[in-house]
Amino acid sequence: MSDENEIDEIREEEMERGRRPRHSREREKLRRLRSLMLNAIRNGNRGLFQQVLIDLGQKPGSSEYEQSMKLFESYQAER
Repeated sequence: MSDENEIDEIREEEMERGRRPRHSREREKLRRLRSLMLNAIRNGNRGLFQQVLIDLGQKPGSSEYEQSMKLFESYQAER
């Protein structure tokens, strides 16, 4: 068994015992996406903002996605 597999197995056991947050990887992903989103907003980077929305599960063309893009555009116009 490789070291990486062994580490993953131990992490799973620890999570089952309640010693580590159950969704630590998901939380880390959301933290990273939140940081990218803030950078996109601060820098007016429309492409990055769109990619973060997609990574968060918003599909282009959906009402949620379109609303997010309207808010982004509105904020950028007011700056």
